[in-house]
Amino acid sequence: MLLSLTPLGYAAGAAALATVLLLGPVAKADEDVWPALKQQAFGDRAIQAEDGMVVLEIPGTAEDAALVPLTVRVPPRVAQTLKSLTIFIDKNPDPKVATLHFGPAQGTGGERSFSTRVRIDNFSYVRAVLETEDGVLHMASKFVAAAGGCGAMQAKDPDSETVGLGKMIVKTFPPALDASPIWSAQVMIKHPNSNGMQLDINTAKVIPARYVDQMRVKRGGELVFDMDGTFSISTNPNFRFTFGRGADNSLDVAITDTDGAKFAAQSEPSGF
Repeated sequence: MLLSLTPLGYAAGAAALATVLLLGPVAKADEDVWPALKQQAFGDRAIQAEDGMVVLEIPGTAEDAALVPLTVRVPPRVAQTLKSLTIFIDKNPDPKVATLHFGPAQGTGGERSFSTRVRIDNFSYVRAVLETEDGVLHMASKFVAAAGGCGAMQAKDPDSETVGLGKMIVKTFPPALDASPIWSAQVMIKHPNSNGMQLDINTAKVIPARYVDQMRVKRGGELVFDMDGTFSISTNPNFRFTFGRGADNSLDVAITDTDGAKFAAQSEPSGF
């Protein structure tokens, strides 16, 4: 059973990848893989499920399984500092989508959130597991009817997808109320985020895996979060998130992909 929480090494060879594509997901549609995933990620730690400390927003049915919008929210009543957030898609080849480790610039005193777009390979539960500063784990989950998002044939020329590779836009947005301590931001990067399971529509050959796996966001030199990502994040990654107000509200963003390429960009204090 493919339960690894690290990249699965699809670049090991086209033949092996073709076998994965032909056989489809190893886990049966009705098989509950979460207990094993939970044990692997968190051991025997208890998880408080659906307790309202974290909210997951994702459509129950996806129009495009390769581009499914996902938002995780932490309600304003949660005053604690956040330690980490991990997002899972149970039936994906690599079930972990991303883990965020929060720093001192994460902010408190308002609603905190993180949004992106994901690939979903098979009908699956999607989960957001939040760890607060007291070490307690909280989870929200939702079942999503979507399939084929990981192995869908690439309709675009892979070479054209690398034109402008790493071009990044970073925007910051002040709150509607001047007194609010929480700002929001958006990071967009031009990157195919190839997962090593897609076929080139022109050649029918497997497109080698290459995707964003590390992102660091800082506000005025202080860490907002570090993110460990996987190929479950969609092509041309798009992230929206909140951060705490500071004396300097400009953001520095550094991204690394699995080929070791490094990309960096900075916002202006006002977001323009």
